[in-house]
Amino acid sequence: MRAEKIPVTVISGFLGAGKTTLVNHLLGQNEAFRIGVVVNEFGEVGIDGQLIVSEQEALIEINNGCVCCTVRADLVASVKEMLDLAGHRLDRLVVETSGLADPAPVLQTFLADPDLRSQVDLESVITVIDALHLQQQLSDEIVREQIAFADTLIVNKIDLVSEEVLRAIQNEVRMVNRTATVVRSVNSEAPIDALLGTKRFSLPNLLMIEPDILEEEDHDHEHDTSISSCSVVTSGALDADRFHRWVNQLVNDQGQRLMRMKGLLNFASEARRFHFHSVHMLLEAMPGPRWEADEPRDNRFVFIGRDLDREQLRQGFLDCLHAA
Repeated sequence: MRAEKIPVTVISGFLGAGKTTLVNHLLGQNEAFRIGVVVNEFGEVGIDGQLIVSEQEALIEINNGCVCCTVRADLVASVKEMLDLAGHRLDRLVVETSGLADPAPVLQTFLADPDLRSQVDLESVITVIDALHLQQQLSDEIVREQIAFADTLIVNKIDLVSEEVLRAIQNEVRMVNRTATVVRSVNSEAPIDALLGTKRFSLPNLLMIEPDILEEEDHDHEHDTSISSCSVVTSGALDADRFHRWVNQLVNDQGQRLMRMKGLLNFASEARRFHFHSVHMLLEAMPGPRWEADEPRDNRFVFIGRDLDREQLRQGFLDCLHAA
């Protein structure tokens, strides 16, 4: 067993705030540490794990539920597995939670499990905030809890809003959390030395928010049952024009219900995979690495939202496949 505990950074934030982008930024800018990553997704098909640039043995994905409730036991097992396989070579651990995860049960997991407590040390709880959508999200209890439990708040996408909106966000955030360090960013590009290597997690502060968090009883919570996910995994190439017409019409019709979409896409006559993201009405598609010669060019697409018509969404995506 290691003589020193491995520091753990928990990265939280609502759907589409920029958590995975932040993880990649930390991994890309890091030169001092060997970092293990555990990433949790709400949907049954993993996308984020394939977008994270990490050594394979130092990355574990947990899908189809939130680590704060339905797959909480998987979090414990995954962290222990990573520590067993690579613990003697890891300098620190980053845990990216689902965008719908309540931080309290996640933190309780690290504080209450005897094996984890003996091997890891909570260093920081970072919450990424979507500056463009925060004001409409603040009524959501999960968003408020993600902000409240953070010791570091990254106000992301500041290039998409005015200084007046940023000042309003600062005031609103301070009403929920008065003590956290606040960092502004574009594309989650926050200084790495402001995020790693400084012990900011404070158990006394946590106990002020959640006095019984160290009790043995699990701190589970109930998700909004109207929120669900559906996924499509299919081979074949997409017709780029058809896909873009379909997805733009989809967000025009259902943008408020579709909280999040993300995908890895195989476009016809394109040697590179494409990464697709959307948050409500905001769409983004960008080229990624080239497909490997022996790699199956599968499309993987996830929808997260309220009262989804799963069959309609799946069929709409499949209709974008390039005719043979």
